[in-house]
Amino acid sequence: MPQTSSRCDPKIVNLDSDDDDNVDVCQNKRSQTSRGQEAKTSRALKNASPSLHLPPNKRSSKRHKTNKDKLDTEIFELCMEDVWTCIDLEKMSDYAYFDLLWFNIYTNENDKSNVLRWIKAKKIFTRRYVFVPIVGWGHWSVLVLCNFGETKYLGTEKGPRMLLLDSLKTTKPTRLRAAINRFVVDILKNEEREELEQFINEVELEIPEVPQQSGDDCGIYVLYFIYCFLVIEEMGEDLSKLDALFDPEELKNLEDIRNDIHAYREKRDAKIAE
Repeated sequence: MPQTSSRCDPKIVNLDSDDDDNVDVCQNKRSQTSRGQEAKTSRALKNASPSLHLPPNKRSSKRHKTNKDKLDTEIFELCMEDVWTCIDLEKMSDYAYFDLLWFNIYTNENDKSNVLRWIKAKKIFTRRYVFVPIVGWGHWSVLVLCNFGETKYLGTEKGPRMLLLDSLKTTKPTRLRAAINRFVVDILKNEEREELEQFINEVELEIPEVPQQSGDDCGIYVLYFIYCFLVIEEMGEDLSKLDALFDPEELKNLEDIRNDIHAYREKRDAKIAE
């Protein structure tokens, strides 16, 4: 848990049903987008030296050899940092993301006030989009807080909206609805927003159709969804353009992300084995 910083200390989190799985997470490689813009090749995972504070775990390493798409939270941190470099510098202030553990920490009553304090520092009511990674039941999804500062448009498509993007609908993402609603209400209360009642009455959690995973790669999809928000101009300007997530050209980025993750894991495992 962060003390003087708003970021959590790197740690491994186990949210699977057995005791030898790490939470699955992933990394992003920026490739050519549908707009014809070619971003620089991702270097964060390719060049990063594996952190030796990750203790080797014989049982989990065996599992990982057969499932390279399930990764630990440390790599997810690297992923997010790398994805964030995709943003046009002129639009950097439009976006923010929460530490991947904040939502989970918030659910602990003793830590709730700390999380709300860290969130306040993010100034989400000045942002266009805020990304909130959510991990639970061994599964990743992402909550997108849209246009929270546009309160004059409350109740319209231009106003505040909440989108839960989940690549595995069979996990019943609606079970998160109550927790997410409490989370947002507490944020509004902590910020002493006058529009609290309007938010409660007019801003409902939306769970749109998004590409669905076929394996244990939900973390990769989370990074892909965020990446698309950051680089696809049409989608960033109009939330009705979420079908861009299904664009075959954009979906190629999903495999680029996966390939970078696999390459990094092999590099890290080799270091641990030395």
